[in-house]
Amino acid sequence: MQDRILNIPNILTLARIIITPFIVYAIIKHEPAMALILMGVAGITDMLDGAIARYFDQRSTVGAIMDPLADKLMLISTIVSLYLIEQLPAFLFLAVVFRDMIIVVGAIAYEMVTHKLEMQPTISSKITTFLQIMLVLAVLSHMAWQWPEETIIQWVVWLTFAFTCISGLQYMIVWMRKAVTAED
Repeated sequence: MQDRILNIPNILTLARIIITPFIVYAIIKHEPAMALILMGVAGITDMLDGAIARYFDQRSTVGAIMDPLADKLMLISTIVSLYLIEQLPAFLFLAVVFRDMIIVVGAIAYEMVTHKLEMQPTISSKITTFLQIMLVLAVLSHMAWQWPEETIIQWVVWLTFAFTCISGLQYMIVWMRKAVTAED
């Protein structure tokens, strides 16, 4: 990994961070089609930054940290926004927020103790992120065009909730095991 901060992949990641408040604004102003367009642009920057970093050997430590943070910022911001305009239930909102707090607090604590933090997302975490993205896209699509049906959205809500809880519990177990191992 290189330590080049200003390269094309990092600029694309920064663009995704800059787009996020505009997505939130579109959601809060009940402009779901615009929010979807902006999320599409953000998705393209996400695909491009990784591809360019790998293909042109422009991977960096800063990029390795910024990229998942940009993704998480956008996802959490959209979920909070959809909750605030009463498009997502409180139980799902709380599950998402608490899961991410578990991940962040666990990572910070582990890094402070060991100085050897290496984030390795689990399969349940990847499924959770996918479901959360699909949920946001489905809710925004429903707001814009009444598609998909409410029933489908409810299924996605419950599936996302279940995987968010499973993933959160798994991270709690992982961080506890890491803490015990670090003490030995």
